[in-house]
Amino acid sequence: MTLVIFVRHGQSTSNINKILSHDVNNFPLTDEGREQAKRAAQELKKIKTDVIFTSPILRAYQTATIIGNELGLIPVIDERLRERWLGELNNKRFDPSDHWKLKVAKGQLDVKNLEPWDSLRKRMIEFLHSLNQEQVVIAVSHYDPIRAVLGHILDLDDVSALGISIPNASLTVVEMSTTPKILSIGSPILSVPLLSKLNRYIIRTENVG
Repeated sequence: MTLVIFVRHGQSTSNINKILSHDVNNFPLTDEGREQAKRAAQELKKIKTDVIFTSPILRAYQTATIIGNELGLIPVIDERLRERWLGELNNKRFDPSDHWKLKVAKGQLDVKNLEPWDSLRKRMIEFLHSLNQEQVVIAVSHYDPIRAVLGHILDLDDVSALGISIPNASLTVVEMSTTPKILSIGSPILSVPLLSKLNRYIIRTENVG
């Protein structure tokens, strides 16, 4: 089996300014975002990790670098983990109370070149299937790509999966076997009950608790 721990990037300047962006080199982590990444790294030290992959987008790459420095791993860029391609919405401000995805679903908003849900889901599943078996993998990505993985496993469409909460620097854990198993969604920590399920992967039990 392969254990995959998805980490959403830490808080970025795009988050606090409520800007949608798939740009590679814009919108770095905030000071809080860097602290969030460090806290995530402390949690991830509890698990023996073989490799860390990351989206090439700055906020994700910075998060992966902070985690990698703590774990002694060099992040590997994988384009499949990148942010959803936002088309005409790129670098536009959004109103959280008036969700653009609902407008698209209702036909009230036509967004040219927006990456379809099925395309997003396909590339994320391709990433999962490309991983070596019997490894523990950290994958630093973004809200929609991580949500697409969960949506695939739960058989949810884009709008039906809107209620999935994946905060900045949270941990979403999926165990890949014949049938993928979701062990954690958007958690700030690896809980004691979860760690008991992951006993085979733990290397520093003195940190558990």
